[in-house]
Amino acid sequence: MVVIHWATPSLRASLMMSSDEVNILDSINPVEEIDSFFEATEIPKLTPSIIEDILFLSAILYINQSHWTVWINEKTYTAEDAENETLKITKVTNNHIKFELKDMTKKIIKLSVNKSLVSVGYRIIDGDARVKSKPVLL
Repeated sequence: MVVIHWATPSLRASLMMSSDEVNILDSINPVEEIDSFFEATEIPKLTPSIIEDILFLSAILYINQSHWTVWINEKTYTAEDAENETLKITKVTNNHIKFELKDMTKKIIKLSVNKSLVSVGYRIIDGDARVKSKPVLL
């Protein structure tokens, strides 16, 4: 029997499989392909439709209310350029931002640094949700 644990703070899960089940999965997705995916040095580019579903706040450079820069999905927003076709940033502090998604309800969302918003269900999770973490095998 094989037990797989994911070591992600926001996801605590275990999966138990028999040897036969592991062999079936191995025949569908060879281990070499899975290992090569996780060993890739670059994050694969995501299609625009996926990027819009997940917003990752990687950093905030905050000086004061009128001088700040935030990085969301590798795009910079400043106090002078706080709005685009999909979102509008309404408030920035030194550790979080507040914004609204234009194509959704006008609900104000609060997002802290190194957190992701999964727009389906408005779930906020730790880390970059656009990147899959490598499962830990025990």
